[in-house]
This record gives sequence, structure tokens and C-alpha cells, in this order.
Amino acid sequence: MTTPDPHPLAVALPPVEPSPLVEPVETSPNPLVERVETAPNSLVEPVETPPVDPAAIPTHTATANLTRLVCIAVAAAAGIFGILAIPPFLAQAGNPSAPAAAIGFAVSFGLPVALGVSVRWATRRMLQGIVAAMALCFVLILGLRFLLTAEPMPAGADIPWVITFTGVPCVAVAIFARVSVAWGFTLLACTLSGIVRFRTSAEAHPALVGLADGLYSLLLVSVFVAFTLAARRSATRVDNAALLTRQAEAHRAAQVAGRQERLTIDALVHDSVISTLLMAGLDRTPPEVVSEHASKTLHQLDALRTPPVEPVVLVSEAARRIGRLVQQIAPDAAVRVDNPSRAGQDANIERTVPSAAVAAILGAVGEALRNSVASAAGHDPIRTVHRAVAILSTTDGFQVTISDDGVGFDPAGVPPERLGIAESILGRMARLPDCAAHVRSAPGRGTDVVVAWAPDRRSLDATEPSPLVEPNPLVKPNPRVELVETRRHDRRATERRPEPVPQPDSTPLVEPVETPPETNPAALARTLDLTTPMARLILALFVLVHGLLALIDIVPGRPLALMFGALLAIVFSGITLMRPMSQPFPRAQVALALALSGVGAVLMFVYLPAHNGVPFAHWHLGAITLILVVLAARGQIRSAWVGYAVLTLLAVAWAVATGQSGLLGVELVSRHAGTLLAGTLFVVGLSRTERHLQVLNQLDLDRARQDATTVAAIRERKAQLRRVNALARPTLLRLAEPHALTAAERAQCLLVEASLRDAIRGRALFLPPVIDAVQAARQRGVEVTVLDDSADTPPEQLDTLARTVADVLDSIEHGRVTVRLLPAGRADVATLVIESGTPRILSVGPEGALRTP
Repeated sequence: MTTPDPHPLAVALPPVEPSPLVEPVETSPNPLVERVETAPNSLVEPVETPPVDPAAIPTHTATANLTRLVCIAVAAAAGIFGILAIPPFLAQAGNPSAPAAAIGFAVSFGLPVALGVSVRWATRRMLQGIVAAMALCFVLILGLRFLLTAEPMPAGADIPWVITFTGVPCVAVAIFARVSVAWGFTLLACTLSGIVRFRTSAEAHPALVGLADGLYSLLLVSVFVAFTLAARRSATRVDNAALLTRQAEAHRAAQVAGRQERLTIDALVHDSVISTLLMAGLDRTPPEVVSEHASKTLHQLDALRTPPVEPVVLVSEAARRIGRLVQQIAPDAAVRVDNPSRAGQDANIERTVPSAAVAAILGAVGEALRNSVASAAGHDPIRTVHRAVAILSTTDGFQVTISDDGVGFDPAGVPPERLGIAESILGRMARLPDCAAHVRSAPGRGTDVVVAWAPDRRSLDATEPSPLVEPNPLVKPNPRVELVETRRHDRRATERRPEPVPQPDSTPLVEPVETPPETNPAALARTLDLTTPMARLILALFVLVHGLLALIDIVPGRPLALMFGALLAIVFSGITLMRPMSQPFPRAQVALALALSGVGAVLMFVYLPAHNGVPFAHWHLGAITLILVVLAARGQIRSAWVGYAVLTLLAVAWAVATGQSGLLGVELVSRHAGTLLAGTLFVVGLSRTERHLQVLNQLDLDRARQDATTVAAIRERKAQLRRVNALARPTLLRLAEPHALTAAERAQCLLVEASLRDAIRGRALFLPPVIDAVQAARQRGVEVTVLDDSADTPPEQLDTLARTVADVLDSIEHGRVTVRLLPAGRADVATLVIESGTPRILSVGPEGALRTP
């Protein structure tokens, strides 16, 4: 609850406003003494929190990290399948046109690689554009292949290279698109793939081959699309849980810090202020002793206004000071403030910046502005120079960018005796921990100066780029621009963690805040729900596709029982993966899945003769590989690759046993290596991302707590000091001058002392109607006690309650009244015990009105 504004009492002297807790940071030679007022036509934009840009990818969220991971996985998969597609591409390059085929191949595999390379710095909209281009090019290539293929391809080389690439654009679309769009494109791509296969097939029944190939592509691609969509849902849940946790922890920390600060000041008020006022009001102490106590009390109050050991400045205050500085030096500069008060990832708690860093940034900004005003126009006095100052606050730090489109200069050619850049900007920032400065300029290309305070987070991910450097928005990029930068201060070996929030020995300061049960990303093995309708549909498709392939694979004269036995074993192996689990499979379950797959492989190898010309003779290899991919996704990567190795040995053994080369068995299995490798890389990358996010989430949580604690303490201290100064400072100032007090002055001391007690003991009821009524009742001789037992959870109808209490007090002419605000959860919110005439107790209901007896 926010402390209400103090109510002025009838004191002889006007209230004295205390000085700010955090003293202003001044820079020479331009002291910041005036506030920048934003006029309607001013270039200084108001300091406010802008709406979130949907095109920007947040730096440290599960969704952003998953996006980067899957984009890189798509690029890796494209590279794998691109290498595997080289032989069929070379064999088909002249059909129908070699140049067109080369362009299609380059575009098909170049765009995914561009997606993976640019994901570290590109905006979300840019990445979506690359994915849209991938999807469009894939559809165009399939369409042209269908239209330009007039007759089937040669036997043995009738599988177009492009259909081996079907899964890459489908997974890429699933990264960004809505669920319906992702599945719609997957169905479209696999349907076109089957149609193209039908057109190019040299088999006796091309329609059946096209149908089987399209269904198999749909099955294989659906598994990876489902993985991606499941991971997206998990990332969204993680981000929501992390946000709720940060908000809850920040709120809890703010409540604890605020109450701790209030208790500290209340203790001082009780031990010093109230005791001094009582000594004066009761007239039992010599005036010189009262004066000494009053002087010491004033000194203690003033000591609370001095900066703490590690002074900090609110981000909004830092932005205001920078805007004021810009107005003084370069009033024509446009100032843009981005997100000045965000802290702890939307925790609604304003973050802080060390005052030393703010002072250094102000000094560097002032020097940069003065240099721009003095030199940006060059020797042309009529040249118009546009200047811009961008202030950026994120969870990574606080940055100011000063840009102009002036004549520029060569940083390398600045004489060493010119200390403006080397010392006043670069050196000033380099001497402080976690501070850095960059100067970028070239003749005719304008100048950028970036100064920033950014606590070190690179130790968590050395490959992650810093989000704190933006290009000059006023000038075009120049590849020859030379960047002069300073190294950051030597990093501390370990990052300092905030001190834990102190808790009292008995009852907690605030009610416990329920924390979401899951604040870290769960592993894919725990979030991949294989009991959903979509998972069951994919299982049904798995059975349908491989049943169809088994029918196509019937070899006359061979025992069908072997083939159907293999099909049943593989199907049951897939069904074992559908078991809902909160943890990876136990060993018995893994062994069962692998054993069933092994039985299916052995039965099929026994069934298949050598030199079989059936188009899908080795369908069981793809089916078992798909089972191994799902097994890896459930957390059993090692077991999946052991199963793949056993499958390879069985294929080699079959090839040798049928009089063929063992390399043939390796070749048959290697065709599916890309599928298992892509799935493994995805799972491994996700696991690394989870560990990284756990550290980042904990760091953000600690920072949110620290920011909330600092801000709450500052605000509470200011509010409490404002109240104490308004109530007691005028009287204390008068008492500090030794003199004999009059009866009216002693009475005033007792009134002020009683009001201070009310503010401490009846905090929630310390509102203007109650204050006025209590003061008037005491002046009539009524003894009034106000108590607040609500424990920081006052009733909702507090204003109505205050008026009700005031009306009752106004009706009492003598005796004693005790007003008590009851704990939350009671049927009544307050009681008034009246000992005047006939003693009685009045109850106040939740609506704030007196209950009828």
C-alpha cells in the first residue's frame, strides 16, 4: 500500500521539505540545475514506456532462445540434406535445365543457411521474410518440376533431389507461423512432393508410388513440425511462468524492503522524535536538555537523507538529467527515450543505475554534444546538422547514443594531445566497472558516440552479441568507417549477487506470494506430450504409411508372415513411445522399444531377397530411424544412437549374407542418418538452451529482486521522511532553540507526538478525514487510540471506512475511543470501542459502513 500524503497539522512553522535521498549528479562545466519542460513543439520526447515492438526479438526469453536454436537447427539440417542431395542433383542437373536446376539448388539450401547465420542479429520480421522466401521458393521449384517434367526419369534415379528437402521449409515455417498455417503448409508441401514423385517415377504404378512417397514425407515432416510446435508451446509457458515469478518476487521483495525501511524509520521516530516531543510536552525536562535532544534528532533525520553506501539513480531520473543536459548544450537535438523504466522483464519495477555510471555517462554525453556543436558543421557556417540522442534501457544495461550527420572525422588521425575523445569520453567510461564507450566516424559520414553501462553477462554465453550498439540513424552505413572503442574494465571473477532479503525471526513481514511451480524450461523429454490428439494422429499416420509401404513391398514367393510380423513389431515399438511420462523413459521401456525395433529389422532382412527391385523395399529402415528420433527427443540420445549402430550392423550382415557388398548395407542405413542427426542436434541444442536460460532466469530474478528492493526502499524512505518532516520538523526546529515553552507550545508538542503515534500504529487509517477528526477530538479532551492490525492488507473500501470513523469521532465529546483495523479475512473490517457514557463497541462491515446492532 502506498503511504498517503501527509496531512498538515496546525503548527506554527510551515513544513520543511526534505532533500532527495539520491543527490543530483552534477557535471562540470554544465551543472544540471533546471528541469527540462517538454513544450508542444519540443524535440525532446516525453519519457515514457513505448509499446513493445513485435518485430524485435527479446534477448533473454525462452521463446527467443528457442527461435535461435531452431533456426540454427534448420540451417544445419539444410547443410546435411544438401550434402546428401548432391549425387541426385548432379544426376538430374540437366533435366530440364542445368542453369535453372543450379539456381534452385543454391536457393533451396542457401536461404536456410542465411536464416541460421542471421538469427543472431536479425529482427523477427527479417527472419520471417527469409522463411517466407524459403517456403515460396520450395513451392515454385516443385511446381516447375511438375510442369517441366514431360516423362518419367531413368529408373534408379527417379527421385527428384528437391523432395528430399521437404522437411526444412516446413520446420522453418513452424518456427514463426500460427499452428494452423504451419500444418497447412506441411500438408501442401508433402502433397506437392507426392505429386512430383508421381510425375517422375519410373515404376510400374507411379500413382501408388507418389501416394506412398507423399504420405511418408508427411509422416516424417509431421514429427519434426510437432516437435517444433511443442517446443514453442513450452517456451511460451516458460516465459509466462518466468514473468509471473519475477513479478511476484519483485512485489514480495518490494513489500519486504518497504516495510523494513518503514520499521527502521519508525524506530527512529519512536526513540528520538516522539521522546523529544514528550519531554517538551510534559514539561519535566530543562529547556536546554530538550534543545539538545531536538538538535540530535534533526541531525539523525538529516542523516537518513544522505546517499547510501552504493548510491543509485532511477532510470527515469537518469533519462531526465540527460534530456536536461541536451537542452542546455544542443537544444536542437532530437531526444528519443526507449523503455526508460522497464526492469526485471516487465516486472513493473523501475530499475536503477549506479550514480557513478550516471555521472560518467553525463560527462561523456556533454563532451560529445559540445564537440558536435563546435565541429560537426565544419567550416560551413550555414550547414544544417541534424543531431539525435537515443536513450535505451534494457535488462542488459543503460545506453546513450549521440549521432549527427556532420562532416565527421578520422578517429585515427586525432592528435594524442587532444583529450576530448580519448579522456573525456573513452577514458572516462573505461575507468568505471561495466562501462564502455565507442566512437565511430569517417570524413563526410557523420559521427556516432555510444556510451553505456552494461553489467557483465557475457560470461554466460560468450557467443551472444551485445544488444547495446545501434547504427547512426541519420547517416548511411559506410563499410570504411573505422570503429574506435575501449575495452571494458577488467571483469570481476564472480558476479556479485544481491544480499538476501532479511526476514524477521517471528511472523513474516508480508503474506507469502505463490510462485509458479515451473520457472525454468522443462526438457523436451518432459514437455513433448505424446498423448494429445495430434500425437495419436501422427501414430495412426505412422501405421497407415508403413502398412501401405509393406503392401507395395510384397515379393512374390516370400513368406508374408515375416513381413507382417516385422510390421507389427515396429508398430508396437512406436506405440511404446506414446506412454505419458514426466521423466525420460526408464531402462526397461527403452529396452522394450529397441528390442521390438530390432525384431522388426531382423524379420524384414530375413524376408528381403538380394537385388530386390521393389521401390520401398527397405521401408523398415526409415520407420525404425523415426522411432529412434522420437526416443532421442524423450531424452534417450545415447540409446537412440546405439540402436542406429545395431541397425547398421544388421544391414551390413544382410548385405553380406545375400552375397552383396557390406558397403551396400552402410549406404542403405546412411540415407536416414540425416534424419536422426537433425533430431539429435535439435534435442542437444535445446538442452544447452535450457541450461543457459536457467542461469539467465535466475540472474534476471535476482536483478528484479534487487531493483525492487532498492526502489521500494528509496520510495518508502522518501515517503516516511516527508511525513515525519511535515509533522514534526517545524516543532523540532523550534525546540532546538533553548527557551521556556508556553502552555500552547507544550500542547502542540503532545498533539504532534500523538499524531506520529497514529501514523506508526494506525498507518492505514492515517488519512485526512481520520486525522482531522482525531485532532479535533483530542482538542475536546477525548483520548483517542488508532491501531492498524491489517498487516499491509487494508480493506478495499478504505475511504468509506475513514469517513465512517471520522463521523463517529465527531460525535464523541469526552471519554476514550479505540479505533482498530482488524486483520484481513474477518467478517468485520474494523471496530470502535467507545468508553463515553454507556460503553459500547461498534463494528464496521466490509462496505465501510457501521453494522446495525
